[in-house]
Amino acid sequence: LHPRVRRQRQMCIRDSYKAVECVENGELFHFHENPNPKCPVGRNIHTVLDNRLDKVQQAMENELKKITLADIESDIQKLIQK
Repeated sequence: LHPRVRRQRQMCIRDSYKAVECVENGELFHFHENPNPKCPVGRNIHTVLDNRLDKVQQAMENELKKITLADIESDIQKLIQK
């Protein structure tokens, strides 16, 4: 294989995910920008959820790092051959 093709096949899915910018400002979970400070849920929602959602996003991205385009290609080829 050509070195560029080899590099592309070893590219992980996380790289593709980041390259297509499918999340706004790098945040997968983007919500409720201006919660009502008078609302007990609204004024606390980011304090309660932001750190947890950051951990979820990081875990997902870590899993995506483990999957290469070559893995996807191989799995597709196996399914096609059935």
